[in-house]
Amino acid sequence: MSTSAPPTPAAPAAAPDGRLGGRLTLVLLAMLWPAQMLTVAGVFTALTQASIAQHFHTTQIAWFTLTYSLVVTCVTPFVARAGDLFGRRRIMLFILAAGVLGDLLVVMAPNYETMLVGRGLAGLYGPMAALVYASARDVFPPRHVGLATGAIGSAAGIVLVTCPLLGGWLLDHFGFRGALWALTAGVALGFVLVLCFVPKIPPTETNVSFDWLGGVLLGASATAMIYAIGQGGTWGWTDPKLFGLLGLSVVLAVLFVLAELRAAEPLLDVRMLARRDVASVLVSTAVGQGAFFAAGTMIVFVALYPHIPGVSDGLGWTGTHNAVVGLPAGVLILLVGLAAGVLTRKMDPRIPWRVGLAVTALGMVGQGLYHHNETQIILFGCLTNLGAGLVLACGGILLLGVVSPKEQGVASGMSIMLVNLVNTIAAQIMFSALNSDSRVLNGTSFYLDGALRSAYFAMAGCMAFALLLSVFIPKVLRPDQIESGTAVSA
Repeated sequence: MSTSAPPTPAAPAAAPDGRLGGRLTLVLLAMLWPAQMLTVAGVFTALTQASIAQHFHTTQIAWFTLTYSLVVTCVTPFVARAGDLFGRRRIMLFILAAGVLGDLLVVMAPNYETMLVGRGLAGLYGPMAALVYASARDVFPPRHVGLATGAIGSAAGIVLVTCPLLGGWLLDHFGFRGALWALTAGVALGFVLVLCFVPKIPPTETNVSFDWLGGVLLGASATAMIYAIGQGGTWGWTDPKLFGLLGLSVVLAVLFVLAELRAAEPLLDVRMLARRDVASVLVSTAVGQGAFFAAGTMIVFVALYPHIPGVSDGLGWTGTHNAVVGLPAGVLILLVGLAAGVLTRKMDPRIPWRVGLAVTALGMVGQGLYHHNETQIILFGCLTNLGAGLVLACGGILLLGVVSPKEQGVASGMSIMLVNLVNTIAAQIMFSALNSDSRVLNGTSFYLDGALRSAYFAMAGCMAFALLLSVFIPKVLRPDQIESGTAVSA
């Protein structure tokens, strides 16, 4: 008996009175969830890190996150180009299916090494956000592009509200594998939503080549740098091996730039980066968002690690208690993100972006100093997320304002790749700070209060650096001023 694929949804149109309309609302919801799978994975895997480290007796728990982030960084530009060539909806379905297989390998892994392999495969769905952002201006009418893009970015608030509660409950009642099974189900749900509601978007290119050499050079450069940072505390920051690895990373980065200049279809459009508006937006948003995502895992070491005098200054909370304490900050980031979509239609998007960076940095300093009880964590978590709501929502809006519809796919891929690259580097910086005051017990690393403080300060420094970079962003278009794409009228 022959079978046929389900019909591809038609491109929706806005309601006659200018409202979003029922079909566009469904499309927005279908794009929100899979776009946030990188954040979902970050929440669920962060919640399980303490249990996984103690279960497998490993001091290398940092690579549980780093393996995933490195894969996302390396494959994002290839995924973005495949979307241009084969159609973004088709590639969305492919990477989500691959991600489900990776998560299944993680949840059923008999040892830590197998789990890391699964994490690498699961990273294939990390670039989903690049495809979704690139598709937003094609799916939504011009007046709704800013609202949709802001909602997609700020949907991290929904993740930060609901996922810790669910993950904490699962962790408390079913262990780390229960939470990882929920993550697998979440990716599978994303596949169903895309299949049923996301319309077909015509390919933007008919002949796209893939820059394999650039991918190898970039991946090798990033890996050498991240490994060097991670070994700094062990080898010593003046060790020749450390400088050798950093030097190798720089040489590979230079070779990468030279290869990109010669490539017909470069991994990173270096010439596009020569434009001040594009380069300043990409770099500032990558540092700001990447550092925030890295810092989001700090609550695990503060709240979920046990309190062992002289060994670990964690609070020893249950997953559920940690989620309840974090609820106000999660709600706040969602509300602020939604408000940012409206604000940027009426003011220069650079203003809320800079305010968000400054407030987030201040909140992280507060978290470094005051993280010893529920009241402190709620107050300074809310301060951090007050700024982070603006940071998450405005990044995509800034990018829309400096590139054309034809450049959107490449620019979105570059943005997601850089965010994940910075996220990986910032996470390794954070772990290096944590290791400055750590203790090993039964094969597992635990962290004292000085380590927790240093890690928060390091992340605050990254946010301050992003704020400094934002000074170089020139005036950008507001969302209601941008040119929309093809699917709206298809």
